[in-house]
Amino acid sequence: MTMNQPVAFLPDLRLALRLIIRSRVVLIAVIVGSILCGVAWLAGQFSPRQPATVALDVGLSFIRVVLPTLALLQIQDLVAREVERRLVLTSLTYPHSRSEFLLARFGAVVLVALVTCLFFSALLAGAVSWVASVYPQATNVSLGPAFVFTSVLVWFDVTVVVAFGLVLATVATTPHLVFVGGIGFMIIARSASTIIQLLETDRDVVRGAEWYHQGLQWVQWIVPDLAMLDVRPAALYNKLEFIGPSPWILMAMPTAYVVVLLVIACAGFSRRRFD
Repeated sequence: MTMNQPVAFLPDLRLALRLIIRSRVVLIAVIVGSILCGVAWLAGQFSPRQPATVALDVGLSFIRVVLPTLALLQIQDLVAREVERRLVLTSLTYPHSRSEFLLARFGAVVLVALVTCLFFSALLAGAVSWVASVYPQATNVSLGPAFVFTSVLVWFDVTVVVAFGLVLATVATTPHLVFVGGIGFMIIARSASTIIQLLETDRDVVRGAEWYHQGLQWVQWIVPDLAMLDVRPAALYNKLEFIGPSPWILMAMPTAYVVVLLVIACAGFSRRRFD
C-alpha cells in the first residue's frame, strides 16, 4: 500500500457524504427524531407502571428498526443505483481503486449512521427524562454509561447490517435487493439465536421442534448473533450486570464480521464487469 492511498480515500469519503446530505438526510433525521419523541412519550403515557422504563424500551426498539432501514437505503442509493444507472463508470475513471470507491461509500454511510444514532439517542434521553420527571417511579432508568453503551452497540448492529447490504450491492442486478436482503438478514441475525434457545428449552412449542432446531444450527456459523448486542436491560433497570459478556467481546464480534464482509465486497466488486 502506498502513502497516496489513504489521501485518495478522503476525497471519495467527502463526495459520498455530500451525496448523502443532498438526499435530505438532515430533514429526514429531524422528522424521524420528532416521531421518536412522540412514540416514546405516548408509550410512557399509556403505561400505568414504570412509564420511563416503557418509554425508553419503546424508543430503543424504534431506533433499532429505523436506523438500519435508513442506512440500507443510503447504501442502496450510493452503490446499487450507481451501478444500475451506469454512473459508476464515471466514478471509476478517477484515480482510485474500486476498493477505495466502495469503502468510501461504506464509511460515509456508517459515519452518518453514527451521527444519526447519537442524535436519536439524545432526543430519546430528553423524552425519557421528561417522562421520568412527570411520573416518578421506584426504579429509575439509566441515562448514563449503560444507556451510552447500549446506543453504541446499536450502531455496531447497524454497521454489520450495512456491511451485508454492501456485499449485496456489489452483486445485485436490481437495487431493491439491497434493501430487501438487508432487512431479511437483520431479522434473521437478531432472532436466530433466540429461536434456537427457545427450541432447546421447550421442545413442545412447535411441532417438529427437533427438525427446526437442526435446520437452524448451521445459521449460527454463518450469521452473527446480533441479539447479543441488545443490552437494553442495563439501561432499563439501571444495572450494568445485565450487559453480560465483556464490552470488548461484544464489540469485537461485529467488528470481525464487518471486516470479513468488507473483504468479500471489495473482492467481488473488483472482479465485477460493467458491460
